[in-house]
Amino acid sequence: MYSQTFSVPHAVKQIISSNTLFFQALSSGIANYTALAQKIKPQVEKLTKSEVNINTLVVAIKRFADSLDEIDYKYHPVFDGVRMTLTGSIIDIDFHETDEVYRVLDEIFELGSGYNMFRSNKQIRLFAEDIEEIRSVFKSSNEGATGEIKDGLSKITITVQSDKENTYEVLSIVFSILHNNRIPLYNAFFSQNEIILILSMNDAAKAFEVIREKLYSPD
Repeated sequence: MYSQTFSVPHAVKQIISSNTLFFQALSSGIANYTALAQKIKPQVEKLTKSEVNINTLVVAIKRFADSLDEIDYKYHPVFDGVRMTLTGSIIDIDFHETDEVYRVLDEIFELGSGYNMFRSNKQIRLFAEDIEEIRSVFKSSNEGATGEIKDGLSKITITVQSDKENTYEVLSIVFSILHNNRIPLYNAFFSQNEIILILSMNDAAKAFEVIREKLYSPD
């Protein structure tokens, strides 16, 4: 992900767009630009592969914040080729990394159900369809306290054409739509051409409709 060298404005846009807290603070007008610049400085320098002045960062952050007020939802070229799907009922399985976990994961993967897995330090998060087979595998192996399940969630998958480098722009616009409609996110993840939004089941249908309306409306 960090093999490409970014300009400062591009790096700022990528980092803020991929962080729900930063993005919401900036889009709502409550962010302190200097404090935010200091916070993201190490990440910006990693992406740009050079030292960056705080004042330069502040200017880039302000320009990005100004651009959020100028988004025109009626037409935007980044929407070309964007596809959306809604998975109505999923569960969040928060594993503690142990030898037992990998056996459980192997059994779940063999079921072939749709899932997304994310790994951090000593922790594995699995978002999978809420089906009885997955719950049975988890419960039958949970004597060693392998993890915890949270249900009542839904997943929106937004796919961007692989030949277009506009995922971060779509991400910024989607987060802005959710913020403007006061729809909270449970979690979010993205790759080069895919955005995964995890929401409460009570919020997912509304989120899907407002995003689809803004992205696909010809008016």
